[in-house]
Amino acid sequence: MKITKYFALLCAAASLSIAGCELVDDNTNGTGNENIDDENNGGENNGGENNGENNGENNGENNGNENNGDSEATIVLGADKTTIELGETIIFTVTEGDNDVTADCTIYDKEMATVEPNAEGDYTFTPETTGTFSFLATLGNKVSNRLYISVLASVPVLPEDTDEANTKFNHRVLVVDHTGINCPNCPLMTDNLLAFHKTEWADNISEITCHAGGYAAGDPANSPAANIVNQFYSPSGYPHLDINFYSADVGNYQTAYFVNVMSETVSSLVKKDGADAGIAIATTGDSDKVYATVAVKAAVEQEYKITAWLLENNIYSKNQAGASKPEHYIYNHALRFIPGKYDRNNIQGESFGVIKAGQTISTGFELDITSTKWISENLEVIVIVSAQDKSKRWEVVNTLTCPVNQSVNFEYLK
Repeated sequence: MKITKYFALLCAAASLSIAGCELVDDNTNGTGNENIDDENNGGENNGGENNGENNGENNGENNGNENNGDSEATIVLGADKTTIELGETIIFTVTEGDNDVTADCTIYDKEMATVEPNAEGDYTFTPETTGTFSFLATLGNKVSNRLYISVLASVPVLPEDTDEANTKFNHRVLVVDHTGINCPNCPLMTDNLLAFHKTEWADNISEITCHAGGYAAGDPANSPAANIVNQFYSPSGYPHLDINFYSADVGNYQTAYFVNVMSETVSSLVKKDGADAGIAIATTGDSDKVYATVAVKAAVEQEYKITAWLLENNIYSKNQAGASKPEHYIYNHALRFIPGKYDRNNIQGESFGVIKAGQTISTGFELDITSTKWISENLEVIVIVSAQDKSKRWEVVNTLTCPVNQSVNFEYLK
């Protein structure tokens, strides 16, 4: 059965020649700004230990409350479409088991205003602006799931899932390279990652470069989003490589040793029998925005969060410290934009409630191109799906990247 929802780290050297640099300034972002303002972050960047240790603990609004006990709701609010283009109309339905109980229910928007039936008795919604809209229904003392409707100016069409019963997905861990234009040892990390991409584990990572922190002054790949992600991880020096949100980090060793350590680390983290969830993505974009439609299919029943980040490739800088090869002057997978509310303690995105094994949910993201210096054809979207680990932290369970104006289907194990 398919259920759809929408939403819209003085240099140090050791015996193994570890290369890195001290953190110059953990509070600045390399551009003279300390933080993204509240409008972009959804709140102040106060409180919480390094790496947001409280991320997964009692996240209230984003967890159970927003989903209203979604996994146990006895009435289910649905719609004929849950991602629509501006101007389209959707029709709501409420079911209890096999029974249509729409006529007996009250449907509310996020402001708790009621949705009134039209002349034909249908409960409809025609948005006047783009964005993500949420609704719920009540029947007496029964409360439904919260339904998210994503309204985009352009809705990319997902590729057809030709193996709907399959829940064996390729597992890609998240690799975050903390770097900067003024970091003399960062080109070695570039060499290391390029070498790793020649190993058997290349198809088990999704890579992000986060140009922020004390070595990013004047960095053309810096962005407000990168500044916040840098604060979330709080690297102790640069370059610094983090795996997932909390799983591991790998030092900037000499290349041969780095490849060995990185391979062992990825091997230990990848679920060989399949990731907890699979991802499919379709994107479209222009000079102002990138639109992404995302489907997530669960192999493991649990609550999931989903976020989509905008990245840019082929960013050139002639001023990279320590550069000695052409590839050292080109920045790829640079973090540019994160939609919705986020801050230094919470970058995992919105909860979509419990997804049962075999079920698929879908959502839409609108990602702003906020600088005329970003080249739209070089953009890509990475989708990060997370779930709570044994310590109740929201940890990455799978990732997938899609270039703009393309689509990628679920990556099933071969």
